[in-house]
Amino acid sequence: MRELCRLPKRGKRGCILLSPQKIVAPVGGEVVLLSGICGDEGHLQVGEPLEWMLTPESVGTFIQVGDDDPGVMHRLARIKKASKQDPAYAFGVTSTKRIKITRGNLNPNDDVQLEKGQTWITVSSPSEGTSKVTVLAPESECWDQRKATATIYWVDAARQFPGTQIVPAGTPVTLTTRVTRSEGMLPARGWKVYYEIMQPELGSFASTGSSFVEAVVDDAGNATVQLIPTPGTSGTAAIAMRVIRPGGETDNMPPLTLFTGETFVTWSAPQLAIRAGAPQIASFGIPFQAAAAVSNPGDQPATNVRVIMQIPPGVQASSRDSFAQNLPNAIVWEIGELPPQQELDLLLDVTTESSLTLNFEARADGPLVATTSVAVDVFRPSLVLSVAPEKERYQVGEEVTFNIDVRNTGDRPLTNLQLIANGDDSMLHTPSNLRRVVKPKQDPNTQEDIPLQPGETWPVAVTFIPTDPGRRCIQLEATADAGQRATTESCVTVINQPPPTPAVTATLSGRSRTSVGSETLFRGIVVNTGSVPLDNVRVTMAYDPQLRPVGATDQYLSEPRSGQYMLEWMIPRLEPETSETLEANFQVIGTNPRSSVVLAVESQQGARASEQVQFEILPSAVRQPEPAPAAPSTLPPATAPPMIPGAPTRPAPTQDPAPRPAPSQPAEPQSLGLSITGPNAAVFVNQPIRYDLRVTNPSSQQDGNVSIRFNLPDGVQVVRVTQPLSPELGEFSPNGGYIYLKDIGTLRPFESIDYLILLTCNQPKTFTITAEAVSRGKPLGARSQVTTQVVSDQ
Repeated sequence: MRELCRLPKRGKRGCILLSPQKIVAPVGGEVVLLSGICGDEGHLQVGEPLEWMLTPESVGTFIQVGDDDPGVMHRLARIKKASKQDPAYAFGVTSTKRIKITRGNLNPNDDVQLEKGQTWITVSSPSEGTSKVTVLAPESECWDQRKATATIYWVDAARQFPGTQIVPAGTPVTLTTRVTRSEGMLPARGWKVYYEIMQPELGSFASTGSSFVEAVVDDAGNATVQLIPTPGTSGTAAIAMRVIRPGGETDNMPPLTLFTGETFVTWSAPQLAIRAGAPQIASFGIPFQAAAAVSNPGDQPATNVRVIMQIPPGVQASSRDSFAQNLPNAIVWEIGELPPQQELDLLLDVTTESSLTLNFEARADGPLVATTSVAVDVFRPSLVLSVAPEKERYQVGEEVTFNIDVRNTGDRPLTNLQLIANGDDSMLHTPSNLRRVVKPKQDPNTQEDIPLQPGETWPVAVTFIPTDPGRRCIQLEATADAGQRATTESCVTVINQPPPTPAVTATLSGRSRTSVGSETLFRGIVVNTGSVPLDNVRVTMAYDPQLRPVGATDQYLSEPRSGQYMLEWMIPRLEPETSETLEANFQVIGTNPRSSVVLAVESQQGARASEQVQFEILPSAVRQPEPAPAAPSTLPPATAPPMIPGAPTRPAPTQDPAPRPAPSQPAEPQSLGLSITGPNAAVFVNQPIRYDLRVTNPSSQQDGNVSIRFNLPDGVQVVRVTQPLSPELGEFSPNGGYIYLKDIGTLRPFESIDYLILLTCNQPKTFTITAEAVSRGKPLGARSQVTTQVVSDQ
């Protein structure tokens, strides 16, 4: 009723609106009618008078007309108030405000919302018949649209539809609908009940043999039909029903559908169904598992249930189910009773060398039969795996590359191909820093699988870094669909990096002849030709008594020793591939046909070298030949000889020009270069985690006293720190949650020193390693960070 009592928001100009215009209502009920009139713009008008009239031949009377509390505008305009004049005539006025009509109960669903510009009236009838209510807008200018009529059909009826029935399969079902009048006292003779089965495949009506039938209410008030099930079927069918009041000549009412309903009929019976599954592709001679599921989708137990699977020739098959019989040519599952709506799984192991089809048949009393089959295609082994390292011998920390060929020797493409490489406890894949790496054969852009065609070879390479010496191996496994699998192993020999050997060379140059009274210059060059720094390098220059030193290189020069014909320099540190030039200027004070100067070098690490120059000292009357020019490939440009402290200043020899002034240099960097890198993927708990740390002197000036530290989060432990060129730099000490590396004494211009750091973490977490470095020449220091995620291997 609530949905019927609703007017549109607008209509034609001058048109009167009425809702509902046709309705069937029970005798004694009360029907609400809404009406309104449209203005010039089509909207409902407020304060408009309307007249309600009941035609003379109608049954029923007006009960109440819309006389709700009028709005302010209604009272100001002095609009006449709505009123009922007699049972067949009433005067109404469209409302000036929005109100709600209630039936005086707590149910909001039967309330009627009255909008502005609407009015209402209620009608009731104590007897069957038709009420025609006309509403008129007397002040409307459109005479042809100023009235509307609603028709109400009052009926006296009650019905009782049949309930749900559950019967055994094959049993006919009787459906009876009771229809009465006069408050259930008299049968509604002659009325009709329409039945329709919504699942016609399950049954039909006996009288028509079709899916629908129309029954007439008899003298007892019953409309009865019989529903015959389709043989061999079971299930639930929905039956739709309608009660129809036939039209009468005396009451001038058309046929009316008064009631609709639905009931259900279930024919119960056991049913049998079976389905099977197995791998679409199996491997040649490799056992695989197949399964079948037998079920009873019915609503009665299925008895004497048995499932049989015939074993094809050349196939081995067996079941470990307790109720299975493994015969030479078949497997029989004796299930017995299978309850309704239950399913039972049957498992079997199959081995075959050719493609096959497994046929399953299920039987039960009834007789009930169900069959299914599953086909399995068999692939022969066609995956070949070969691997070779680039060389057989490596050092700890050196990258080991394995070149792998994966070949398809079969006649079908291999799909979902992937290669799995597992390193041993001391082999870490780079750059993932994990022991295990998976390389699928797929497009790098779309990540789509790329099949390996017959005869095709897939070349792939993996790189691991050994962290310990010994025989280090990786296990390789290639897999593809259809159970294709190939495995192999490849090993290399890993040795520790040989300890670097300190080495030094010394060269000495000077004139081959000189004369008494002249000065002669000797230049010594000390070169660190090894791979480790040299500490406390002692350089001595021994000379004959016929020479007296008048000047020498100030840097590193030690105090002269009384009574010794020797100059001594002490170089604190000499880095690899660097050199120092040491010069001494002597005054010749006596003749010697075979005089000599010896340059000797010795470091704290035991590196030694010496060089001797012999020359002739002539009397002062002899003219000295020009000295041979120094070889440009071994000697640096000559510099002005420094002076021994306290010795008289003497001019440099004319053959040694003074050095040119050094060109201007750009501004020096104020901080060290520092970087730390780690794995770019998650690592597992308790697995080694590799970090590479590099510190760089970015300036053209030598630096020293470089201190490096990094933090150690909770649960993280240090396995080792390695500096390949200088093992002593791998020493470290923990303090206050930080790891302090051994200081670097000297860092040459633009030199970089690399560290290999191995850590482990005993718990899943994400942590950040922050490395910091400061030096004597770079007090601002440097900082670098790397974040690592550790996950559980469970």
